[in-house]
Amino acid sequence: MNKSLRALGVFALAGAVVLLSRRTATATVRLAPLTCASDSSFQRLAFWVGDWDVFDSVGTRYASQRVHPVVDACAFTAEWTGPIGDKGTSLTAYDPRTHDWKQVYVSNQVPATSGVSIRKSDPSYDGPGIRFVALVDPAPGEASRLRITIAPLPDHRVRQTFEESKDGGQTWHAVFNAEHRPH
Repeated sequence: MNKSLRALGVFALAGAVVLLSRRTATATVRLAPLTCASDSSFQRLAFWVGDWDVFDSVGTRYASQRVHPVVDACAFTAEWTGPIGDKGTSLTAYDPRTHDWKQVYVSNQVPATSGVSIRKSDPSYDGPGIRFVALVDPAPGEASRLRITIAPLPDHRVRQTFEESKDGGQTWHAVFNAEHRPH
């Protein structure tokens, strides 16, 4: 009987070790999240993170904006607040499947009141920061286009330039230049 109990104890101990090792291995796998914070593709907009006062091209304070990383630095949110209750919020992230950035922007501000814009990074842009264009090309016959460039400036500042084309993208002119300065 002692041999039977001893054998049962050895089997129980072996079973517990196997279960614990499986549980530890599973826990290790679950604790290894995607390391977006260390991947430069995901961090191309990291310079934009911060609490900002936004100034227009003549130096007048135009708005405030808070940009912060979310989902383990795999994406960024930006919350924009203007002086008269106008607001906008975006979620921006790098898509490793398509190797470009995507942005969804929702606002109650002009020129797109209560609008939703879905954008992607412009593959032809090779400057600093990122340039966004509409995810879907305009309808045939629609010549007006908008692009937005977010680029770092010296002294931990950021430039955000909105440009419009009325000839299908042949020529562009700035419709709004904003400088983000830290609070």
